[in-house]
Amino acid sequence: MIRVATLDDAQELLLVCNNHELRVDPDFELMPLSEITEFLNGYEEPSHTMVLDDGGIKAVMFIQTSTPRNRVDPDFFTVGTKAQSKELFDAGFEWLAQNRKGFDVRTFCNKMDTELLALFEESGLSFLRDYYKMVKEPVEQGFPQLPKDITIEAVDLEGESRTLHMLESESFSGHFGYIPLGHDDWLAEKTTEPKLDRKGVFIAKVKGEPAGLLISNDARSEMNGGWVDKLGVLEKFRGLGLGKLLLQWGVAHAAEKGYQSVGLGVDTGNESGALQLYENQGFKPTVVWRGYATTI
Repeated sequence: MIRVATLDDAQELLLVCNNHELRVDPDFELMPLSEITEFLNGYEEPSHTMVLDDGGIKAVMFIQTSTPRNRVDPDFFTVGTKAQSKELFDAGFEWLAQNRKGFDVRTFCNKMDTELLALFEESGLSFLRDYYKMVKEPVEQGFPQLPKDITIEAVDLEGESRTLHMLESESFSGHFGYIPLGHDDWLAEKTTEPKLDRKGVFIAKVKGEPAGLLISNDARSEMNGGWVDKLGVLEKFRGLGLGKLLLQWGVAHAAEKGYQSVGLGVDTGNESGALQLYENQGFKPTVVWRGYATTI
């Protein structure tokens, strides 16, 4: 039967999700239980999670909604047969058609997951582009020396929210798929992020003028690793090496917390040079996520 999942299902869902990914990629970095709990609770808004239960959970679709972005993000995992997978997948999209009409849909899966990729394409989803998950391990101790007139400061998220919102919105404005939020929606999203590293929010300044930001979170803490959530530099300040300095600062911050590695995500089609920057700083791809989209 198809039913709505609850937090009581979290442990079983963890096994389904990790077994799905390990079947595709034996080197996959396992999800922690806390990530499943976050999936079930929802990020910006309450999630809707559907499972196919046939003597045990065989497939799950976590549906996250961002009303300000007019977007839904379904994540699908299965250990069932192809027929069971398709049954739940179709039911999930039927729910979306009834409850999220007019929303854009974005979903991802491992590039090596040929079975799920085929299901995406059979269902009429269109390929967008590939994204890397990259990890640097080990990480170096020590913050970089900053050139004259450049500072990097740890800041309070709420206290500097308008500056941080401006820096993120403007530095990411040309990025594919980026949908800026108004200040209040942006701040609400950030403050409800359960793994936000409040001591890992940094602003870079050039001669006292805000020029870039880096926001860290603890999404990989259970693997003794840090995560770079956002790294951006305003266009007028590019070419000064601020991106490299902010990245090195974030790595040093993670090392100071005792983390052994740092991860981040990057659009492989990003024209800003971010991918080359990360590679030059020792980050290596561990997963290629293939993105698909449609409109309900």
